Order: sequence, then structure tokens, then C-alpha cells
Amino acid sequence: MTTVPSSSLSSPSSPPAPAWLALLMAVVAVAGCGGGGGSGPAPAPAPAPPPAGNAAAIATAQPGEVLGYARRVLEARGPQAGGGSAVFQSPFVLSTSGTVSNTGTTVQEAGVDEDDLIKAAGDRIYTLLPQAYGGVAEPAASAPPFARLQLHRLDGSGLPQRLAEVALGTDEAGSTYSHGLVLAGSVPRLAVLAETLQFGPSWGWCEAGQACLTTLLPYPSMAPRVHLQLFDVSAAAAPPAPQRLSFDGRLIGSRLVGNTLYVVASHQPQLAFDALPATATAAERSAALAALTVDKLLPTISVNGGPAAPLVAETDCWLQPANASATVQVTTVTAIDLAAEGYPRSSRCFVGGSEALYMSPAHLYLATTRHEVRIQADRALYDSQMRTDIHKFAISGSSIAYRASGSVAGHLGWERSKAAYRMSEHNGDLRVLSFTGSIGWLSVGDINAVAPSPATLTVLREGMGSSGGTLQTVATLPNSQRPAAIGKPNEQVYAVRFLGSRAYVVTFRQVDPLYVLDLADPADPRTAGVLEVPGFSDWLFPAADGLLFGVGRDVDAGTGAVRAVKVALFDVQDATRPRLLESRNFGAAGSHTALDSSPHGLAQQVRGDTLRLALPMVLHDGRGGAPQRTLQRFEVNGGTRQWQVLPALALASGWDVGTTRSVFTGEHLQVLDGSGLETFGW
Repeated sequence: MTTVPSSSLSSPSSPPAPAWLALLMAVVAVAGCGGGGGSGPAPAPAPAPPPAGNAAAIATAQPGEVLGYARRVLEARGPQAGGGSAVFQSPFVLSTSGTVSNTGTTVQEAGVDEDDLIKAAGDRIYTLLPQAYGGVAEPAASAPPFARLQLHRLDGSGLPQRLAEVALGTDEAGSTYSHGLVLAGSVPRLAVLAETLQFGPSWGWCEAGQACLTTLLPYPSMAPRVHLQLFDVSAAAAPPAPQRLSFDGRLIGSRLVGNTLYVVASHQPQLAFDALPATATAAERSAALAALTVDKLLPTISVNGGPAAPLVAETDCWLQPANASATVQVTTVTAIDLAAEGYPRSSRCFVGGSEALYMSPAHLYLATTRHEVRIQADRALYDSQMRTDIHKFAISGSSIAYRASGSVAGHLGWERSKAAYRMSEHNGDLRVLSFTGSIGWLSVGDINAVAPSPATLTVLREGMGSSGGTLQTVATLPNSQRPAAIGKPNEQVYAVRFLGSRAYVVTFRQVDPLYVLDLADPADPRTAGVLEVPGFSDWLFPAADGLLFGVGRDVDAGTGAVRAVKVALFDVQDATRPRLLESRNFGAAGSHTALDSSPHGLAQQVRGDTLRLALPMVLHDGRGGAPQRTLQRFEVNGGTRQWQVLPALALASGWDVGTTRSVFTGEHLQVLDGSGLETFGW
């Protein structure tokens, strides 16, 4: 593991960076330059074999193995200059959620915080304001700020008073998108995350003396880099200059456990071999492979704008001998101690791409694939025999230790923003819901054009003894004893929410069946109950003991046309008899909520037996008038098992609530909307 102690980190020098990103698709098409000379590549050492019978297993790389693996992959598939088929890469992945963190963010798992645009701790509130078209410039010195970080303190009346505002920028050319911030409130220190992409003909990776084939490339170059800015916010004034980290890769996700920030990124190196024309001779290909060195494969990091240095060493990586992907990618996991002086960090890497990141307080899981995912008619097309590999790592502070690997049939679906939500750890077992169709519904508009994909629930458990290193399949559903599919014929799973020993699955066609899966016996999962109501739920949140709060859409039962925003309250206390207690429609067709852009769009607060919820909406009237931006408020009483829909709060006019956030502070609701905070009494 590459570990950087605080003493080896240079002191902060120049100002800031990052925030929230809405990158929903990254299609990497290949690039290249030609040439190369020299002798053929030296024989590459074969990677260590995985545990018998476990093709998903990974092993620590020995010197020369990563380079040998890359050479074999490149030699087998050949250069990709001049237009081969594009490889589909997962976009930035968010997880869906239900629990409120100690900084006020709705998150997937208790004890695991996620980055967002607003954080609160004690009497402090921190907000991140993404700037439209910020951070786009060449050279970087002229780039405008891509976000603003604001620090607030609540006064005696509970109203926020701004302490400071910091403009955030980067040292690099390209377009910078802010993701969010995380807060270690007990320290207090925070980290802002962003990502920079370089578009267009930026071919600095071509070898000297080689001719670049830029005119033949089917897509512009993209060289993503992850940016972090680490702030000490302990003073009641503007914070000192942050420490700035910038490293190669596309941001997969981040999580905060205690005071340790975990950042996962996927790096696809731009290699001179891929610049060779399709007509390159065997000798030219052999020479290009011989010139390849491991430092050109592994990502680099820059601290405070300083020179690039390796983020990981070759022996910090895990290799998967059975990986059949034709793409060379390196996924990195970096742990940063936000509480320690100098922010010491450590990094490990996995040679391969990642579809999703899921974390519990004690474990980190990466979902990966050994197969190619390609684009056909603007759709992701999966191999019909595809399996998703899942790798489990134990985390404790800066320690990232490999535990086991396993696989499930199919993939995690076409909505990347919900991929992490399809995994859940409970009592040491990992439950995964996957799709086994090569193609399926991306939206409700597909229901008459594309066949739905079947779904499978798999329960995985880490093996002991001779089975160590393996995530063994404990059970699947459907199975030979319970062969019924999850959902009726011509339905597809739309959403899933794991809560303790149950899973709640929403399928869709023209009505919204809510399936309650009983997972109390991991070896015998079963469907316990079904409820059918019009419409569908995108999101399900635990509201109280045995209650679910759902947000989705109303649907015309005859035509399947999507209409208003639909909010519903379900009683699932008796798993065999789920019931709809309340529902309410808002607006007409075209209306939407903040949850359509981020799982963090819903704010929650528990007050005794009552759960308070605040959800920004844009409501259309169906008559062509200007939409209304509102903050809809709900109270769910766990004792009476009823809800109350409170009068909505009016927001400034506009067409979107994608970056509107709110957080509860006592009896006040702090709303981040537009250029700053606005306070409402509940």
C-alpha cells in the first residue's frame, strides 16, 4: 500500500477547488498515435492463480505482473486508433439512501456519510455553490471559479450568519465539475471534491517524434482528474489555504467513515500503443509494446500544484487473472485521514474498471466486470452471459485490506445512479439485486419498444477456512424451490430498497407492484407479499417502524403515460399484507423533484414519534403556464401511522431544483437555493 505520512506532504500553497457533478455518461473511445521502435517485449510473468474455482478472485501483483497483464491485453486486441467500437464506461455513481447522517445528509448506510452540497454540525453550516460554466478555460490560469464554498454560523435566533466565502478553482486546463463536500464535524475539517475533464485535441501523451492521428479519432479526448481540497474550518473566520490533491481518474464515489475519507477513482491510461494505425505492422506493434513501462499505466498525483508523483506502486495493485476485458483500467482506493496533521493518506489499486462503490461502516465493496459493455443504438449492450464481480475489502482508518471476491449473474442495471443501491450488507452477508437481460428498460418510454430484463437476488457470504477469499453464493431468488420471477411477466424491476432483513422491490409496467422480500433466512429468500397500486416509486425511504415513504410518478393505467409526481405512504409492518395508507399527486406531466437529480434531495428530521420530510419540486400545471418551484413538507407520525401534508414553501421562480438542498437545524429549515441560504420556520 502506498502510504504518505503527514511529514511528506508539502504545505498548502494556492487556493481551492471542487463540488458536485452531474456527469451521467462517459463513453471512452480510443485514441492514438503511431510509431515506436526497439526490440520485442520481454516475457511477462504470469499472475498468481486465484483460489480454485473462483474466477472473480484477485491477488496482489508482484513486480512485472501489471505490465505483463497490460501487454497481453493490448497485444490480444490490437491498437484502437481510427475508430474501433466505443467502450461503455460507468458514469459517476451515486447511492440511493434513507438514513440521515450526523451532518444532515440523507445517506444509504448509517455511519457512512456521503458528499453533498450542504452540511451542518453544531452551530455551523457549510454550503457549496456550483458555478455555471465555471472552470472552463485554456490555459487554466484564466479559468473562472467552478464553485464557491460558504461558511455560516447560526446566531441565537437560529439564523445563519455568513462567516466567509471562498472561490474554488484548479490549476489545470479543462472543464471542472464540482461533486460535493464531506465534513468531519468533530475536527472540524472538510473536503471538497471535483473532477476535471479535458475535451478536444489534447494529445500530450503521444511519444516524442510520433505522428498523432487526431483527425481519425471518433470522439474528443477525455483525461479526467479528481480534485480534492482539504480545509481546516476550526476558526470562526475564513479558513487557511487548503491542501490540494489532484490525481488521475474518473471519480467513482467517495464516503466518509469517522474521520477517514475514502475516494474511489477509475483511471484509463492514454497509451501510445493505441495511437498506432490499424495498418501498423507486427514489428511496429511489438516495438510499441516493448516501449511500454509500468509508470505509463498507473495514475499519478500532484500535491498543491507540485510535480506529478506515482499515486500507487505496482505492488499496491490487485490483479484478476480471469479478467477478459479488452480495456486497460486501474481503479484506485485512497484513504485520507482528515483529523491528522498534514492529511496523511494511503492508496491501493485494482487492475480493472468499477461499476459501483458500496460501503458499510466496516467494509468497502467494488462491483466490477470482466466483460466488455458496448454501445449499440445509443444503448449499453451487455453480454448475455455476463457476470458482475464483487470484491470485498475491510476498512479501518487508512488500512484497506482485501477480504474476498465473488460474482453474481448479470449486471447492476442501466441507471448508474442506482447501482450502489442494489447492494446491501446485513449481518455479514451481502445482498445484490442484478439484471440478467442483455438489454432492458432505461425509462418508461421503453416499455413498448424493448423487452424487460429479468432480475435475480443473490446472497453472498465470505467463506471461511479453505473457502477464504471467496464470497460464496448462499442463495438466489428465483431458484428451483421458488421459481417465480421477481415481478410479473412483462414487468421490470424499477427500484429496490434493502432494510434489515427485508427488501422492498418496485416493478413497473402500468401499475406499481410493491414486492416485500423476506430475507430473514439468508439461505431461503422469498417473496412475502405484494401490493399493486397505479404509478411507480423511484425512491423508498424508511419512515417509522413498518412504514415506507415513497416518491415517484403517477401513471395513466390505460396508456402508461407518466403524469404527476406521486408521494405515498406504505404500511409494511406485516410483510404478507403491505398496504397503501396515503398518497398524493403533485403537478401534472413534466413535474419533477430534487430526487430526480440526486438522492440527497430529500431532507429528514426525527422529532419524537414524528418524521419530518422536505422535498423540493418543480410543478407544471398541464396548461403551458410557468412552473412553480416549491418545497413540499410532510410529517409522518409513527404512533398514529398517518401523515400530514403541510403547506408548501414557495421558492424563487425557475425550472429546476437539481441543486436545491435543505437541512434541519432545530425548528428551522435551512434551504440552499440559487446564490445562498434561506431560512424557514418549520
